[in-house]
Amino acid sequence: MRDVSLKVSYLKGLVDGLDIEDAKTKRAITEIINVMSDIAEAVDDLEVMMEDTQEYMESIDEDLGELESEVYGDDEDYDDYEDDEDYEFDDEGFIEVDCPNCHEVVYIDKDFIEDNKAECPNCNAVIDIEQ
Repeated sequence: MRDVSLKVSYLKGLVDGLDIEDAKTKRAITEIINVMSDIAEAVDDLEVMMEDTQEYMESIDEDLGELESEVYGDDEDYDDYEDDEDYEFDDEGFIEVDCPNCHEVVYIDKDFIEDNKAECPNCNAVIDIEQ
């Protein structure tokens, strides 16, 4: 973001080079440039903080990878469902219902239906189930 700071400095130089006779206009433009300079400085500070945080997160990720390797080993048979394209949701024990409160399609486990009523997992509203 150094480009922003450089552009603000350039703009400040341009305004200083202008021969603005109206004192109010010159002051307003100068204050606008000062605010822009403060914003550019804040963005630079945020960028430095973001880079530091990124390095820290990468360090944590490496440490976590080492810990996982120690705890779980390098078991190639480890089944991660998120990466398994062959994994399919077994919906035989569930009922698809439109929630009248949040208007979302939800899947209710048949074991959680009592007196043809169940609770919406999104908004906790009671849903009448017609089976």
